[in-house]
Formats: sequence, C-alpha cells, structure tokens
Amino acid sequence: MTAFIRKGTIPHALLFTGIEGVGKKTAARMFAMACNCQGEGREQPHLNSGQTGLPDNHKISEPCGICRSCRKILSNSHPDVIHIRPSGYSIRISQIRDLCGILSLKPYEAKVRVVIISDAQAMNVAAGNALLKMLEEPPDRTILILTAAEKTDLISTVSSRCQNIKFNPVSRGKIAQILSEKKGVNPVDADIFAGMSNGSLSGAYNISSSKLLRKRDWLIGELESLSINDTGRCLAFAERLSKDKDDFLDSIEAIDIWYRDLAVFRHSSDKVIFIDLSDKMRISCKKYSEQSIISKFEEIQTARKAIRANGNLRLTAESLVLKLVQI
Repeated sequence: MTAFIRKGTIPHALLFTGIEGVGKKTAARMFAMACNCQGEGREQPHLNSGQTGLPDNHKISEPCGICRSCRKILSNSHPDVIHIRPSGYSIRISQIRDLCGILSLKPYEAKVRVVIISDAQAMNVAAGNALLKMLEEPPDRTILILTAAEKTDLISTVSSRCQNIKFNPVSRGKIAQILSEKKGVNPVDADIFAGMSNGSLSGAYNISSSKLLRKRDWLIGELESLSINDTGRCLAFAERLSKDKDDFLDSIEAIDIWYRDLAVFRHSSDKVIFIDLSDKMRISCKKYSEQSIISKFEEIQTARKAIRANGNLRLTAESLVLKLVQI
C-alpha cells in the first residue's frame, strides 16, 4: 500500500486479503486518514488523476492523527469514510444500492471519499453484481477498499477489478512483543499466546488471559490421565466439554495444539507453542507413536467439522474423548 502512495498511482479499488486480525481494517482506516489528513504530514507525489478521478494537484500525506479529519476517521464519524459490513451473515443488495445512491453525490467534506467494505466475501451474488457496476464506472474522488480472507472468496468479476494487497500473518515474535509492551503480559505467556494466535494480533489479544492457561492445564491434565478402561471418567470429561458449543471448539483447539507440540517436540523442541509444558511433553511424547498422533489430529478435525455442521454436541464430545484415549 505504501508503494502505491510513494508512486502516486492509487487504483480506484483495492482488495486487502489475509487472515482475521492481521490489520486489514486498521490499514484501510489509516489509508483513509492519509488521503484526507489536514496536518503537516510528509507529502507524497501527486496522485494519478486518471486512475482515481482526483484533482491533479491532490497529494497524499502521512496522517498526523490529530487534525480534525484524522480524529473524525479514528472515531468512525467522518461522513465521507463509509463502512459497509455484513448484515447478519451477508452483505445484501439493498446495502450496495444504498451505497450507490450515496456515491452519486459529491463528498461532503473529504478530499478523497473512502468506502471500506469489510468481509466482502459475505456479499451475495446480487450484491456482488451491483458492486460490479460501480467498479466498472468508479465515482470521482472515491476509492473503494474491500477486505476478505482470500481473493478467491469473492466472485471473480469483482476481485479482478481490484488491486489485491496481501497481508501476511504477524510474526510470533512481534505479537509476543506487543502483548508484553502494551498489555503487560509476562514474556513466557506472551510467547504462548502469540503461538496460539496463528499470526492474528486481534486473536492474540482475545485469548491473552491467565484463565485460558489454567483451563488449558486442566484439559491436558485430565486427558493425559484418562484410560480407556475407565469409561465413566471419560464420559464425565466429555460431559464437561460439551456444556457449550463455542467452549467445546476452544477446548479442542487447545488439545489440538497439545498434540501438535508432542509431534514437534521430538524433532524441534524449541518450536513448540506450549513452551512452559516442555517437561510434561518430554514424558508424554514417549507414550504415542507418530501415527497415533496423526490419528488424534484426524479425530479432532472430524469432531470440529461435526460441530460446525450442527452435529450433536454431547455425542460428538463423547466419541472424541473415547477415541483420543483409545488411539
């Protein structure tokens, strides 16, 4: 994105792709600030008005963050920075039609009007086709920014008319550093949460609590102590796991990471996620063959798919626990 600004050639439509929590929406908002900052930021080369429909003398600056325009955008109150989000599970054609009506008018006060369509993959076919007309005949002084996990999540006629910018996952070290500096998480725990987040900064923020680690310790302790000969304890454990769908999915995610660490530990002990459980791993990894761990992964994936397909929570939990103990 900064390359576009440096070159002064901003496409009329951008598509930001990457996993949830890598900063796509934040980057879109910062871009809107850069387009409209009234402060003394460092000026960049003239934009190519042939690509954006902007005045020839318009320049883009690094946002100051304190001028009236920046503050409005930061508080989501700028009339010319328009956010479109899914209504329920989808972005509907009525939302895109309303947007077309707004864009037929001149911007109220912005130098550059910016439309941010979050989770653009949620557009149904009708909404996508309505947006396509706008992409083919872009309004003056307007830039559209779509966000999605993958370019292929959008209909090809829409994605092909946008310049794709791929956001890579945030590194484990960077996430750990941010958690330590901004949330005061101790370095060991910060590294664990960073590993669990799969490169998502917002995901790391959401899970960074000592409560989660206590629950993880309980899950692993119970699971490692169970025996197929004690069916009653296995079923009691499954019952506790199946109290809530989201809680069950979170629990099997932690269990999945534990088995992943056991597989990794015997080859690269420095690359485990639950680094504070290394001593326990040294003992536990001797209990399972590599094929056994692969089979456990497969059972966890089967359970995950079953729950997401609205399978019976209690039966799924019972089946999973019994199979994990037996394998």
